[in-house]
Order: sequence, then C-alpha cells, then structure tokens
Amino acid sequence: MDERTRVRVMVGISAVILLASLLLIVLIEGIDIWSIAMFAIVLMLAVIALYIIARKRREMRSGFPLQDERSISLSMRAGNKAFYVSMYLFLFMAVAFVALEDRGVTFSNAEMLFVVVALMGSIHIVLSTYYSRKGRGSSE
Repeated sequence: MDERTRVRVMVGISAVILLASLLLIVLIEGIDIWSIAMFAIVLMLAVIALYIIARKRREMRSGFPLQDERSISLSMRAGNKAFYVSMYLFLFMAVAFVALEDRGVTFSNAEMLFVVVALMGSIHIVLSTYYSRKGRGSSE
C-alpha cells in the first residue's frame, strides 16, 4: 500500500470509529454523565489521531518517508513500555474494581472495557510523544 492510500485509510478509519462510538454511546447508554465522558475521551483520541494524520500527510508532501528506522524503533519502544505500564495499571484497576464492588459500586463490562482500551491508547500516545521528543533541544 502506498503512502497516500495509507493516509486515506487512516482518515477513513478515524471517521468511522468516531461516528460508530457516538452512535453506540448514545443509542446503548443513553445520555448521562458516563456517556458524555466516554464520548469526550473518544473525541480527544480522534483529535489526536487527526493531528497525527495531518503531520504524516505534511511529511509525505515534503518528501519524507512515513516510516523510517527511527520512527519504527520509537514506536516499538513506546508499544513495549505501554504494554508493561498498562499491564500493571490494569492489575491495580482490577483490585480497585473488586474493592468498589464490595462497597456496592458496579460497572458494566462495556464501561470497564472502554476504560481499559482508552487508557492503553492514551498511554501509548503519551509514550510515543515522549520518545519522539526526547533528545530534541537537549543541546541547550
């Protein structure tokens, strides 16, 4: 797949995910504070994805490749760290959910899954940004 097609696919997937999440949250959950919070998180991740897509498109127009050795290495490092951070965070969340369940506070499986996936994506985005900016401006 060439780079232009890849950018178009990324835009299409982002739009479909945003629209599908809006429909699912409103139709299944109804409108309450949790549905608004879930949609805000999805919207935030979509905005970040669109920023990344715009940056990739700008790099493609200027002649830079979308994936070079450095970006592949940084992505792998961020994914590895995000996996381990997420694993320990989910272990903590499991203990917290059990403690909350003992006190009568329960969450649906969909809400817990949404929180887990949103946290994993957010952790990966934060670590990717950190590693891509690490070393820049360090000569000051």
